[in-house]
Amino acid sequence: MSQIRAKTHSLTNLKQILGPKLTGIVLINSSSYDGSQLGPFQGVHLTSKDAQDTALIKDIKKAGARYIAASCHNQAELEIANSVKCDFVTISPVHIASCHPEATPIGWQRFSQLAKLTAMPVFALGGVSADDLTTAQQHGAYGVSGVSNFWQ
Repeated sequence: MSQIRAKTHSLTNLKQILGPKLTGIVLINSSSYDGSQLGPFQGVHLTSKDAQDTALIKDIKKAGARYIAASCHNQAELEIANSVKCDFVTISPVHIASCHPEATPIGWQRFSQLAKLTAMPVFALGGVSADDLTTAQQHGAYGVSGVSNFWQ
């Protein structure tokens, strides 16, 4: 599964640029969602703010989303993700992340506590890399997710 995180591009624009080249399961970030049908994308990864917008989630489902995910940073956001029946969540930031250096890392112990609050798959995000997969799984993660650490 891949996710396109292009916050400055609309869904319509992403379809024009990437549509014919897409293979596999690809999600877009909710900041790109513009109300159009999702195809060829299969779902949307909601920001923690957008996960609270029930009208937006209904629109996304009507637009053909097979998968809905959410970014979570605390217990309240996980409860929201549970209530809107997300398919998976990311919990972050585990460590200091280059894209959000101002965010306070939660560490593996707090990550584990939060991961136990949901039955859906949880991905560790924030300063993690593929090298952290075993540690993440030992703390309740299904896997790891990232931006820059996966392109080095």
